[in-house]
Parts: sequence; C-alpha cells; structure tokens
Amino acid sequence: MSGLVRSNLVVASGTLASRVTGLLRVIVFAYVIGQTALADAYKLANETPNIVYDLLIGGVLSATLVPVFTSLSVDGRDTRRRVDAIVTTAMTAVIALTIIAVIAAPFIFRLYSITLSPEVDADAFRSAGTTLARLFLIQILFYGLTGIMNALLHARERFLAAAWSPVLANLVVIASLLSLPGAGSADRSIADIGVDSRLTWTLGLGATAGIAVMAIVVAIAVARSGPFWRPVWAPRDPDVRKVMTMGGWTFGFVIANQIALAVVRNLAEPGSALASAYFDAFTFFVLPHGLLAVSIATTLQPRLARAVATGDRVGLAGQLTGGIRAIVAVTAPAGAMLIVLAAPLIRVLMERGRFDAEDTANTADALRGLAVGLVGFSVFLFVLRGFYAHHDTRTPFWLNVIENGLNVALAFMLVGPLGVGGLGVALGIAYLVAAVLAVIVLHRRWVSELELRSLTHEVARLLGSAIVAGLIMAALAAAIHLDDRSTVWTAAGIAATAAVGAIAHWAISNLFQSVTMPRPAAIRDFVSRATRRDRLGG
Repeated sequence: MSGLVRSNLVVASGTLASRVTGLLRVIVFAYVIGQTALADAYKLANETPNIVYDLLIGGVLSATLVPVFTSLSVDGRDTRRRVDAIVTTAMTAVIALTIIAVIAAPFIFRLYSITLSPEVDADAFRSAGTTLARLFLIQILFYGLTGIMNALLHARERFLAAAWSPVLANLVVIASLLSLPGAGSADRSIADIGVDSRLTWTLGLGATAGIAVMAIVVAIAVARSGPFWRPVWAPRDPDVRKVMTMGGWTFGFVIANQIALAVVRNLAEPGSALASAYFDAFTFFVLPHGLLAVSIATTLQPRLARAVATGDRVGLAGQLTGGIRAIVAVTAPAGAMLIVLAAPLIRVLMERGRFDAEDTANTADALRGLAVGLVGFSVFLFVLRGFYAHHDTRTPFWLNVIENGLNVALAFMLVGPLGVGGLGVALGIAYLVAAVLAVIVLHRRWVSELELRSLTHEVARLLGSAIVAGLIMAALAAAIHLDDRSTVWTAAGIAATAAVGAIAHWAISNLFQSVTMPRPAAIRDFVSRATRRDRLGG
C-alpha cells in the first residue's frame, strides 16, 4: 500500500469517526435543548471559537504553517531552532488572542445578535449568550495549540492523532449534555443561564473541556513523533517574520469571514430558532466535505509544499489537478444527495425530544440551499492550499473577501423570499463562484502548467452526471414516499436512494467519459511535453 493511500485511509477513517460523533453531538443537543432561544444563544456563543478553528487554525493557519515547516525540513539548516521560534511566536499570539477574546466577550456576542427576534427578551438573550461566550472563548487557546501541533504532525506526514483527536472532544460534549437532569424532557430557557449553575457550567465547560482533551492528545502525539517544542523567543528571525507576514493576511482572512457570518447570523434573527436551524444544517453540509474532501486536501498539502520547495512544477500541477478532480468526483453526488434527501434525513436523525417537525422543515430548507455549493466549498478550500504552498496568503485573503462580499449581497437578496433557505443558497453560490475564480487566479499567478481545458471537461462531466443522478434519486424518493413512512422505512429508503444515486453517478460519469467527452489530444500532448521538461525548471 502506497504512503499516500495509507495516509488517506488514516485521515478518512479518523475524519469519518470525528464527523459522525460530531453529528451525534448535534443530535444529542437537539434532543436535550431543541431549537429554542437558548439553543440560538448557545450556538452563537460556541460557534465563534469553532469557526476560528475551522477557518483559521484547522484550515488556514495549519495550511500556512505546513508549507513553512516542510520548506525548513527540505532546507535542513538549523531546522529545530527555526521551527521552535515559529511555534513560540504562534503560541504567544494565540494566548494574547484568547485573553482579548474573553475580555471582549460582550462585544463579540452583541455583534452576532444585533437584530433579534421580537419574540425574545433581548437583555436576557444577550446576558445568557455573553455568559456562555466567556466560557467558550477559552477554547481558542486549546484550538491554537491543536492547530500548531497538527501543522508539525502534517509536515512530518503523521496524520493519526490529528484525524482522531476530535472524536474525544465530541464524546466529552455528548456525555456532559446527557448528564443534565431530565435530558430530553425538561424545558430549559435562556432565563436559566446564570441562575441554574448546573446547566450553566455543564453547557459552558462541557464543550471547552472536550477541546482541552483534544489539544492534550495532539501535544502528546507531537512529543512521540519527533523533537517536541522548546520555547525560543526570536521575533526578528527571518522565518518568524515571514510567518508573521503570512499570518497578517491570514488574520484578515478570518476577519472577513467573521464579518460575513455576523451579517448572516443577524439575518437569521437570533432568538427565533432559525439561527439554530442554519447551524444544524451547516453541520450536515460539512459532513461530506469532512469525510470526502478533507482527507484528500490534508494528505496532499505537504506534497504540494514539497513540490514547490523542490521546483517540481509538473508534479505540482499534477497534484492540484488530481486533487480537484477527486474532490469534485466525491462531493458532486454528495451535494445532490443532500438536496434530495435533506428533509427525511433530518427527520430520521433529529426529530425527537425537544426537536419537532417545524425544526426539521427549517433545517432542511437551509441544508438544501447550502448543498448547492458543496462542490464549490470543497474545491475552494483545496485550491487555496496551492497558494499557501507558495507562501502566498495575500491572494487567498482577497479571494475570500470576494466570496464573503458575494455571500452577504446574495443573503440580503434571498433571505426575504426564501427565508433561512435563502441564506444557504447565498453561501452555496458564493463558494461556487469563488472556486472558479481561485482556480483561474492560481493558474495565472503560480501554476501555468495547469491544463484548464481538460480540467474543465472533467469537472463538467462529473457535475453533469451528478445532476442526472440527483434527478434519478428525486424520482425514486417520490416513488417510495420517504416523507410519509415510519422511521425505520425512511432510514432504509434513504440508504437505498443514496446507493442508487452513487451507482448512477459512477455509471453516467463513465458513460459521459467514453461517449461524449473522450480524452482530448491536448491532454496527451501536455503529458508528452511534461515528461520532457526539466523538473527543476518547470
């Protein structure tokens, strides 16, 4: 078994376990709390450090550090001291950010709750949210440690702990939620936060303790995989300055995301339960992304960085093309499945306890909208790694600004006629446009060896087959009446419909390849030229 395949299996299996337990965490929370004003306050407060992790530390920061650490290993000159200096600076920044965030908790929560539902007590909602936010924002420290240590592990091509440690975090949160008295039956409200100490500390510290456990596991893995971090304070070191410059654009990347998220959160009218519907839908949306696309992107990241460091332009283009093609191949049918099966899927998994039929309908609306952009979301985040491999964080910042600006503009346009589903559609379309733009800019700025024509043919073939497979799934779901059956029948119907869709996508994409889109001569010419190129000159 090749190293790449083995690494992909490690990441994919760990990601599967973490995403499944993460989904179970959402289901348990819905069972215990439901989609209420308290749920909105909890998720608004808790999603901020989670988003910092997903967009800054879990994705962007780690993707920024991996190329730097990989380049240093290729360079070989005083590698340990230079890496320790970078880690020391990064950890100092994370500690400072955590302190500032905890102090600024009232302002941060107020930013996400400017426009509240008229049905909720604004003072009580913001008081409860601020209390929870102070506890949740401590997670930034542990997320920071996790992200930096994960970057060290990925640069060493060690993926086990990074992929599996989130499982422990999810299990800790699940256990804490189920430990509440009367879980699934007791009626809890925002007025209980700060009054019911058991509820307040369980909700606040349960999630934070889970992230702390994850950080400890990853730190132990780093210590076992090679030299552990030793504090080295060298802010003027050239490598530290390079990371700080890259990190400045990275920080701007996150700020742009936070501005867009603040707008979307307020358009969802916090306190009305629609904000919770959007967050729950987003969990389902990123599930196939995490299961199918993240493992591809994670294992290819150090290889992209190594190709850039060694001047292997043809290899770099091949890695990028193969990664994009693979991501589209797996996320296109997954997006079609989510659009078709959103309502029955959420009903089977979540409609119990405090989560009712209206909550199912709202969450399904948001999920269908988001699923439109699953391919774009996954491709965009992968293509950004091509820029990071060149130590370019400035271009991703501007691409992200464009994506967020489009998301906000579309959200204002679509939330009125489509409700929470319009917020999902806005994000989906924004990421589709951003993915196309990112590929074009990467080709023109850094990787001219990318054969865009053949890649476009491949993507069109895969998207076309996914659309046809989606129509087949929709017809099958209507024929077997998935929305009108028992839970067991619906679950079996979902599985059967998804299986039919996957088989149909595979068969149709192969048919398109052999009949309507034969391999163009341009690809053969490109491969022939590539084999004759000087691998160091590109």
